[in-house]
Formats: sequence, structure tokens, C-alpha cells
Amino acid sequence: MSRRNSPIYQRGKYWLGFNQLADGSQRSPNLYIWWYDASTRRERGMSTGTVDQAAAILFLDELYLADKGEAPAFCQSCGQTLAQANAYLLTDAIADYKIEWGNTRASADTIASRLAHVVAFLDAEEALGAQGRFGHATACAVACASVFVHAFRAWSKQQPVEWRNGKCDVTISRARSPAATEASIAQLIAVLNHAANAEPPRSDKRPIYKPLPASQVRRKRRTRIGIEELAQMLSCAAESGRQRESLHAFLVASICTLARPGAIVDINITPDREQWWPGAPTVDLNPQGRTQNKKHRALVPVLPTLDRWLRAEYATFMDLKPEERAGRGWLVNYHGRPVQDVDRAWDTMLTKLGLPKGREWRSYLLRHSLATLARNRGATKWDLEGFMGHSDGGQTEVYAIGEFPSVVTALTGILADLERLAPGALHRTRTEQANTAAQAGVTKM
Repeated sequence: MSRRNSPIYQRGKYWLGFNQLADGSQRSPNLYIWWYDASTRRERGMSTGTVDQAAAILFLDELYLADKGEAPAFCQSCGQTLAQANAYLLTDAIADYKIEWGNTRASADTIASRLAHVVAFLDAEEALGAQGRFGHATACAVACASVFVHAFRAWSKQQPVEWRNGKCDVTISRARSPAATEASIAQLIAVLNHAANAEPPRSDKRPIYKPLPASQVRRKRRTRIGIEELAQMLSCAAESGRQRESLHAFLVASICTLARPGAIVDINITPDREQWWPGAPTVDLNPQGRTQNKKHRALVPVLPTLDRWLRAEYATFMDLKPEERAGRGWLVNYHGRPVQDVDRAWDTMLTKLGLPKGREWRSYLLRHSLATLARNRGATKWDLEGFMGHSDGGQTEVYAIGEFPSVVTALTGILADLERLAPGALHRTRTEQANTAAQAGVTKM
């Protein structure tokens, strides 16, 4: 019987469970979706094809959304919209938002993490029983009120941020910053607005609150490193036989582009990405097909040092057989495969060099430090803003590609100093001959 045990998960007429025989044994290890079919007056079921509960829940959510008769958005008899926030659960709104929007974004993992924190709050309230004001039955109408967000802020403040290993053991734990809490609130607001903006709407209410401004909750990063520390980092990453190639490429690309870590690991030389080609005077940090967002990725000049690295990766790519080129061409890679970040190698480097490992010493320290060095070496405000993507130039950039001469001059000087302090460390291999004369300028536009 499909209803022998309580449903694992349920939305509308659909519920998740196992396909059981009369003796309680299971016909299949896979999870099933069940519903009552009024036309045949019997329960029907379909296999999700998986034993993974999260995947099965996603399968059920997608089936529910595809069933227009089950959506709480409009009346089946008259077609009038029934966008009632009181009847639309917050957990359902989160699930629908992830399916229809969040899971399709490049930042899907970040979105899921922020919303998981909101769901954890509902779980904690549910565990309080009668003492809890919210829980799994909390509707969007309640979540739109200021009482809900005040309670969430108070709870979130007490929750540490934890990192776990493969065995789910907590390896790192630190206090949650106010900025992290407000990021979850901003994501919650997006969920509630998505419900109200659906066609037809699923909710008739919108949140009456906003996240606190960044100036109020974000601690200004004060740590910067100088040329000497950068040279030490390059020397450490360039050590032969240490399997630090990805960190080495990351450091060089960061110095030459001032880009954010996420943009650095996203540099690829394959033609379909349209970021760079041999002889190109610029590298587009925003690959073909990626939509620009608030963290604008700029089109920046290719410094000679970076050009050598890009050409070397291009040569490696072209040496592969056509059938072997899929998924290759990343400047920052691990044996040819792309990487999401260089955090592990970064931590190893900090330990080896005896540097702190606090929050302000993460890899984005490079961008902040290099921007400071460039500015102190004469980079103008306009050039630096355009080079770093803080200002996209609007319509002007469509016609006039920025050369950012003051930033290029500053970075050229920084690279020359690094070559002097760490000879050869800016090259892919120590056997490459340094060409410091080429660092006097950029490829001619």
C-alpha cells in the first residue's frame, strides 16, 4: 500500500513515498510519487527513478508546477486568480523559485545556500513546538511581515557558519556576519516577489521590509599586502613538483587583470567562449553567453605576461585531438580540468609562508591589494574603475574600448618589481626565459 507510512514530502494531491507490498517490503528501492486519480477512483504512482530524496522532491515539485489544476494560482471553474499569500506556503514558494529561477543561474549554489538558511530557521521554529511562532506551515503572508524578518535576524545572529568534511564533521566554525544574514533576507525577498510576479500570481502580498544596507552590516576590509608578500606568494606557487599549477596561474592572472576570483577561474581560451584569441589586445572577462550582473566583468588589456600564459594554454589546447578538447582550455585548471576555486592551495600557501588565515586573508585579498598598489602608483580613478568593472562606461563602451593607460603603467611597474624580487616566478615554468623588456607596455591596440 502506498499510504502505509506517512508521506516523506507532499504538495497538493502529490506525495512522496515507497512502493510497498502488503507485507511491507518494497517493490523497488526508488522513491515513488503518488496521487489519487478521481477519474479511476484509485491511487496512482510513478517512479522517480532515484533513491536520492532531494532529487525525488525536485521531481515532485516539477510535476506539481506542471499540473495547472493543482496550482493554487487560479480557480478551475471560473479562471479567476486566487493569488492568496495566506494559502501559499513559504517552503513551496522557495521550492518553486529554485526550480523556475535559482537553479538556472550561475550563482545557483549561493542561492541554495542562502535559502537553506531560511529553511533551517523554519526547522528550528518547528522543533520548538507550541513555543515556536513559525514553522513548515508558515505562509507567504506571514513571511512578508516585519515580525518574521525580525525573528529571523535574531535567530540567525546566533547561528555559526560551519564547513564540513566528507563525513559531515564540522572542520571550521566562525560567527555569522550580519552581512551573511542580510544576504539570506535579500534572497527571501526575491522568493516572495517571484511568487507575486508569477503568471498568474501565486501570492497577493509583497515583503514590507528590505535588507539592511551594506554600509550598515559589511565590515570594511582593511588588510592589504605589498610587493614583498606578492613575490613570496609567486615563488611559493612556482615551486616545481609541488602541484601548485592552478594557484600559480590564478596569482598571475589576478595580478594582470585585477579581476575577482570567480572571474579568474572562468577565463578560457576556446574560440566559442570569445574571451581571447592569439594576438588579441584584450581579454573579455565576461564569456560569451554569460549575462552581466552587478559584479560587472570588464574587457581589459592583455599585459605581455598574461599573453604568454594565454598563448601557452592555447598551444596546449590545439595540441589535443578535436574529440579531446571538450571541457578544456581553462587558464586556471587542475590537469586540464576547470576548478571552482583555489582555496585549498591558497590555505596551504598561507601556512607555508606563515601568513594569517583569517577572513580578510582569503583570495580576494589580491584584488584589494593590487588595486591599492595601482592607485598609489598613479592609476587614475576613472581608469581604475573601468579596469576593475566598477564602472561599465554605459553606451560609451559600446563604441570606445578603454585602454586604461594609467592602470597598465602601474601594473607594468608592479610586474617588473615582482620579476626582480622573484626571478622567473611570473613564468609558467622556470625554464622560460624572462622577457622583462616586453613588460614595458601592452600589446598594441
